[in-house]
Amino acid sequence: MKRIAVLLALVLFAALLPLGAFAEDYPFLLTAGGSFAYSRDDRGNLLVYGDNQFGQLGKGSRAQTKKPAVFKSKNSEIDPARIREIYAGCDYSFFLMDDGSIYGVGNNSYNPLLLGAKYGMATTHVRIPLEDTTVTKMACGFGHVLALNEAGEVWAWGRNGDGQVGCGSTKKINEPQKLPLTGIVDIAAGGKFSIALDKDGVLWGWGKNESHQLLGGNEKYFTTPIPLDIGDIQPALIDAGGETISVVDTEGRLWMWGRNDVQQIGFDTKEQPVLKPRLMEELPAPVVFIDSYNSQTFVILSDGSLWGWGNNRSGQLGLGKKTVGSPVSMIWPSDVIYVTSFDVSMNCVLKDGTVLACGSNKFGQFGNGKVNDFHMPQIQENGMDLITAK
Repeated sequence: MKRIAVLLALVLFAALLPLGAFAEDYPFLLTAGGSFAYSRDDRGNLLVYGDNQFGQLGKGSRAQTKKPAVFKSKNSEIDPARIREIYAGCDYSFFLMDDGSIYGVGNNSYNPLLLGAKYGMATTHVRIPLEDTTVTKMACGFGHVLALNEAGEVWAWGRNGDGQVGCGSTKKINEPQKLPLTGIVDIAAGGKFSIALDKDGVLWGWGKNESHQLLGGNEKYFTTPIPLDIGDIQPALIDAGGETISVVDTEGRLWMWGRNDVQQIGFDTKEQPVLKPRLMEELPAPVVFIDSYNSQTFVILSDGSLWGWGNNRSGQLGLGKKTVGSPVSMIWPSDVIYVTSFDVSMNCVLKDGTVLACGSNKFGQFGNGKVNDFHMPQIQENGMDLITAK
C-alpha cells in the first residue's frame, strides 16, 4: 500500500492540511505496475489483474487476468493477511511482509529478484535474500530496486548499467548492496537513477544523469550517491519519474526538474530538460500526494482535487488524447485520496473506496474484463470498493 511519506520532524507541513486529507485515514491497498495491478477489496480479498506475461501477478503461471482474481500463491510462506505493502516495477513486483521480509515475482531480466544465473522470470514469489535487516519501504525503477530499513540505511540491487544501484560501479549486481548513506527517511527510484532524503533534509542522487536531473553538470552518470544542490528548498515529499525529480517542500509547494520532452515538468521548453528546480506556481493549494511515472505527473491537493500534466497519448490524463503542457484540474470529484500510474494508464481512489480509471486498457489492467481504452475517466466496471472496514 503506497502511503504518503512525510518526515516526522516536519509537522508544520501536516498542520497545513485539513483533517482527513491523508490516505492513511482510509485503509486500502492498490499498487500498479506497467500494465498490471494488485488491490485489496473491502472484504479483505487480495486481487490481481492485468498483464501477466512475465508471471508478475504471482499466480504460478503466465495466464492473463482481465478481471480481478483472488490471489493464491504456490509459495506456502506467503500469507496475504501479512502483506503490509506491495511495490511494483514495470513487469515485476514485491510483497513487503509485516516482519520486514521481502518476496518478489515477475521479470528477472536485470536480476531484481536476485535469482543469480536464473535470469528469466519467476511466476511464484521468491524470498529476497536480505537478511538481518527490517525493511520499511521499497522503490522500483526500470530494473533496479531500493529498500530502506528501520535504521535509515539503504540497500539496492538489480540493473546497474548507469550506476543506479549506487555501489561505485556499473557492473552487474548479484546480491543486495548496502549504500554509504545514513539517516535516510525516504527513497524513490526513477527509470535509471535513484534518490534518497535524509533526516537533515539533504537530497541524495545517483545513477543516470542524461537529463541533468542529478544537478551534477554534464556527467552522464554517478555510481555513488551525491548531495543534490536544491538551494533553500526544504523537502517533505520526494518522487522520481523516468528522468524527472519532484520535491514537495514543507509548505506544500511542488518543485520539479529534469526531462521535459512531453512537458512532464508542466511547461513548454521545446523538449529541452529543466536544469534546476522549478516551482509549480500554477497549483492553487498545497500538494499532499504526488505520483510520477515515465512521462506524466499527477498530484492531489489539500482540497482533494486531482491535477495532472504531461504525456497523454493514451488518454491517461482523462482529457482526451492531447499532451497537457501545464497543470490541469481533472474532472473527478474533489474527494480523491490516492492516485497511481501505470505505463500509459492511471487509477485514482475516492474517499468512498470507488476506483476510477483512464488511459490504455490493452492488458485488462482496469479489471473490467475488457481491453477497451478510456480517454475520459470511468468508474471501474468491476464495482470494486477498496476501503477496508475498520
